[in-house]
Amino acid sequence: MPTSEEIESLRLFNEKAERLLHSRYVTYLRETRKLSVSFNFKRGQEPKIERVLPDQDAIDAFVLTFRFFIQKREVSSFRHLAKVYEKLPISPELKKNFVEWRKALNDYLDRKVNCTIHGFTPTTRELMNTFIYGGLAHADPKLKVLYGEWKADMLVFPILETHFCGILERVLMAIVNVAEINKTAIEKLEQTK
Repeated sequence: MPTSEEIESLRLFNEKAERLLHSRYVTYLRETRKLSVSFNFKRGQEPKIERVLPDQDAIDAFVLTFRFFIQKREVSSFRHLAKVYEKLPISPELKKNFVEWRKALNDYLDRKVNCTIHGFTPTTRELMNTFIYGGLAHADPKLKVLYGEWKADMLVFPILETHFCGILERVLMAIVNVAEINKTAIEKLEQTK
């Protein structure tokens, strides 16, 4: 029999997923359907950088909720849910679906990005964590320095910021799919009470 804490972990995950789906960040993505940055160079002038991204407040608000899925100590994190799914008395198929989404997400996050910054080619996870824990939501000393170096480079930072927003969008896709799995798991668990 599942504990109420295990079911609450699934519910919290879904509650936070809903919050993300109703954010200004996601509204922006639905309306514009693109994230991009472009540069216009003219001799003797500063380059013009056109950023097509959600505004900073929308990004900050999104990240505040997004952290519930990636911070190790959160009961709604993917890591914690992996432990919950191991214990739940649900069908192997539901467990398998969760494991497959989590594995696909981790595989994506562990890939190197297609960009070398000052001699460093980060993984997708390192890029994401540097933005989140080095500048947007925390100030981890090491990551803060790295984030500051990236931000100081007026040509590199817009590219990295666009990539970061793309990472958030890709992780959101996994969150939405896991929320559907959670919904089914919760329904099954409530039927067996």
